Amino acid sequence: MSGKFFPILLLLFGFALYAMSFEPFCAAEGAYVFSAFLLWAAHSWKSSNRLWKVASFAGAWASWILLLAWLRFVYPPSGYFFMVGLSAIVALFFWVWLLALKKFTPLPYESFLKRISKILFLAGFWVALEWIRSFVFTGFPWLLLAHSQWQRPAIIQPASIGGAYLVSFVLIFFGLSLGMYGCRIWAWHKSKLAGERVDRFGKFTPEFYVGCGFVMASLYMYIGDMPKSQNAEKVFRVGMVQTDFAGILNWDLSLAQGNLDVLKKLTLSLKGANVDIVAWSESATPPMWPVIGTKGIKEWCESVSKEVNAPIIMGNGAYFNEGGKVSSYNAAFYVSEKNGLDENFYAKQKLVPFGEYLPSWCFFLKEAVVPVGGMTAGQKSVVFNCDIKGKIRKISPIICYEDIFPQIARGAVKAGAEILYVCTNDSWYGREGGAWQHAAHSAFQAASFRKPLIRASVNGLSGVFDQYGRLVPTFAIRNGEGGIYDAKGVAAKPFEIMNEEGELLDAGTLKKASGNPLLNDENSIYFRGAGYADLVSYKNFDGVETFYAKYGDWFPIACFGYSIIFLIFCKKSLTKPKDY
Repeated sequence: MSGKFFPILLLLFGFALYAMSFEPFCAAEGAYVFSAFLLWAAHSWKSSNRLWKVASFAGAWASWILLLAWLRFVYPPSGYFFMVGLSAIVALFFWVWLLALKKFTPLPYESFLKRISKILFLAGFWVALEWIRSFVFTGFPWLLLAHSQWQRPAIIQPASIGGAYLVSFVLIFFGLSLGMYGCRIWAWHKSKLAGERVDRFGKFTPEFYVGCGFVMASLYMYIGDMPKSQNAEKVFRVGMVQTDFAGILNWDLSLAQGNLDVLKKLTLSLKGANVDIVAWSESATPPMWPVIGTKGIKEWCESVSKEVNAPIIMGNGAYFNEGGKVSSYNAAFYVSEKNGLDENFYAKQKLVPFGEYLPSWCFFLKEAVVPVGGMTAGQKSVVFNCDIKGKIRKISPIICYEDIFPQIARGAVKAGAEILYVCTNDSWYGREGGAWQHAAHSAFQAASFRKPLIRASVNGLSGVFDQYGRLVPTFAIRNGEGGIYDAKGVAAKPFEIMNEEGELLDAGTLKKASGNPLLNDENSIYFRGAGYADLVSYKNFDGVETFYAKYGDWFPIACFGYSIIFLIFCKKSLTKPKDY
């Protein structure tokens, strides 16, 4: 009984480590070892293959229900349906990989070439499945394995070569090679205890050292091009505003004017911080009043820009009715304090299925699901020529969950963007792990393309990422009593202390301020307030086009190709007639 029960425990522990690797659990190191436990489970499995299929799918599904639990806050009670349904779809990809793991488990007595070819297949197949998930069923590359490491900048630097997919490959290869190392040690000692003759080098597992080499190479990319203060240039100071209006309340007409009042007060509180540009979130102004298509909103936005004496980049809407043909866009805009609204807006290219549009293949749901609005998708990236401190800065917007698609950021970089700007409305996600999970993708976009990234959310994670994918220090505006300014009372001018290098210090500890998003005094990202950060650009990345920017998804395509070749070779080997 224990022999059958133990592999199930290994399987469950592997799933637990997988889920715990991501936000909000923050045990990122679990991503290195979860696959080792899954390999041990597959290697020692003594029950039927049918039980493996059932247990592996149940575990994968449970893991993803745990990770996507925040979906229940979106349009309740239908959010529960999406939580269960979407987690099942994503779990299918995990399950297919687990079936491959069971069929192609490397065995300790096999030759090194056989073992490493299987490990390469399993790691490459994992990446191929992540890539396929990015475009089938409308595409949902949320939480690739690599995204578990977003707060570990030393390990995510290979993203500039192969995107998040290359980081996922390193993690899964290391875990499988560690698992194989454990299998060979166990098999060696088992043989020795049984009195069998053992090879003194029988424990040697070269693939494990290959896996360690991949990890060390990733670390070397960071160490070899370590962020140095002499390379850092403070480009400008950006202010961010969080109005903290719940998603559905943004559409409440009775609260609309209050929304505008809060937005204006928070924006003007940034004037004392001498910000050079202000970033508003997606749906910063009431969505039913699009800046193009609603009389007075354009003038209102322009007046706020003039009053704060800084340009504003913002998520907003555009509505057109031309001869009865209606087009509605979820869009982003640039407002100059000198020249007003630039009508060269960006229209969101990747609309949210079941939220902003209904996929054509779901025509049968037309009566049951009502999107927020039948929106029109944009067709290309747009670069804003922002006049900041007398210099033109090329900033390209990305709206909401578009930042989980690296192709959108790559299109922006190809269009000439120097800085990426993500405006999002994460208030739909509740106040658990959804916003943190979402922000992980922004870190990878910054590191993949070596572009600073500004992130502004209604109440989720707002901040600035540097070209290494690290958050820079962000400071909240306070009121006269020392608390967080929430559009009530009077905002206080920030009290700043700097060291000899001009770096801001933490006023409480007088130590160099650490990188962080916009936080309140409870260290929560979920609050109403405003803050600022100094956008930093590193000279060693000036004019650099990363390998990933140049060649896109070459790595997952290569992994997909190797997986196909491996499977064809295995099929031919199995069908080759035996020589008696």
